[in-house]
Order: sequence, then structure tokens, then C-alpha cells
Amino acid sequence: MNRDQLVKQIDNDLGSKVADVFRRNAKRVYLTVEPENSLAVNRYLFEHGGRLATATGVDCRDWIEVCYHYCFDPLNVVVTVKTRAYKPACELDSVATVFPGANFIEREIQDLLGAKFLNHPDPRRLILADDWPEGVYPLRKDYHHEAHVNTGRAVSPDHGRARVLSALRRG
Repeated sequence: MNRDQLVKQIDNDLGSKVADVFRRNAKRVYLTVEPENSLAVNRYLFEHGGRLATATGVDCRDWIEVCYHYCFDPLNVVVTVKTRAYKPACELDSVATVFPGANFIEREIQDLLGAKFLNHPDPRRLILADDWPEGVYPLRKDYHHEAHVNTGRAVSPDHGRARVLSALRRG
């Protein structure tokens, strides 16, 4: 089997669950799926020999794009599932329910970008401190880190900016 045969098999088996297929080069394929199809497509790739290498997230204007990257090692091909968690809810079904290896990476994306993974087996914070302000995500484009306190913790303008700036002015 080669990349084109893999893509044809995915297209035949998943059909309308995949909104778009983009073949970047001989070793990369991108599948765009709607949020409601994300879990099924991810499960399919995993059950058909894909190894989840990692997941990534990007803050876009109206959504958080979450990408799951699968290696098909015998074919030397990486297939990426791209889906969107639409703002303001930013909710997606967790793939950690299918394979536990996604547990930590989904928690990281949740902490840093604010995507919420529904039915996640362990939704606790992973990276940010427990007292980090709710609704403040340091990798979002609307995050402002200009105000810092001597503790080194960043403070969002929405959460105490005036108090921090006042303390900075006092010296």
C-alpha cells in the first residue's frame, strides 16, 4: 500500500465524514473534518494502523484548530486530522477515550488554548498553576502578558491589570 491507496481507502470507508483531503507532498496528507466527525475519523485512523504521534492546536479568529498527527510508519506517511473547536464554547470530543496516549496532549491544549475536550478521562490542569485565572489562555491571540508581578506570574488585563499596574507605578 502507498499514500494514494491509503487516501483512497480512507475516502471509501469514511466518505462524507471527511470534508476535505489535501495531499501536501508524497509524505503528508491532511484530512479536514467537522467537529462531530472528529472522534470517528481519529478512531478509524488508529484502528487502521495509524500511530498518534502528537496533537497540536492553533488559535484562529473564530475557532481553535486542533490537529491530530498520525504516522503510518510502514508507508512513511503522516496523516493529519484537522478539526475546529468553535468559539466561544471551544468543545470537541476527546480522543483520549479511544487511546489513553492522547490524555496529556489534550490537557496541554486545554490549558494553553482553552479547547474543552468532552468526556476526557482526566480534565485536570496539566501545565498551568491551579490558581491560574479561569478563561485566560496564554497561547491565545487575545492573551496579554505585559503586566508581570515579581512572582513571575503573568496577569491578564481582564484579571487585575489595574491593581498590578498600580503596584508597578508605586515602585
